[in-house]
Amino acid sequence: MDLLLKLISAVAFGAVDLWLGIPAGLIAGLPPVASGAAAVTGAIIGVVLVSWAGEWLRRWVYDRRWLDRRRQRIERVWKRYGVIGVSLQAPMLTGAPLATILALALGAPTRPLLFWMTLSLVLWGAVLTGAVALGFSVFDR
Repeated sequence: MDLLLKLISAVAFGAVDLWLGIPAGLIAGLPPVASGAAAVTGAIIGVVLVSWAGEWLRRWVYDRRWLDRRRQRIERVWKRYGVIGVSLQAPMLTGAPLATILALALGAPTRPLLFWMTLSLVLWGAVLTGAVALGFSVFDR
């Protein structure tokens, strides 16, 4: 039961942002691979849910002034690199859910966006899990 609660918390934090899910799982005591896998799973679930609620969320995001800088960053990447560029930078710069909303608002087709976003989350999840686990191991001594 304790392991299940730890996994659920890593998935929930991962759905909000990959940067939250991986450290949350490690802090809870999960092994690095389990923490990374749970956070990536949560992030993918978050992206899928956001894509389903796309229109309502798009209007909400565009009405928020405090998101202007992130929105402009996504729009620049979109104009230059398209779906692949937005997907590959999303987990690092803006967060996958927000980038998904903005990419859909800019006209990205849903299926390719979900494919590239999933691929990007797996890639960045592995990199971030390794970096966070290394950082935790340095401070454990």
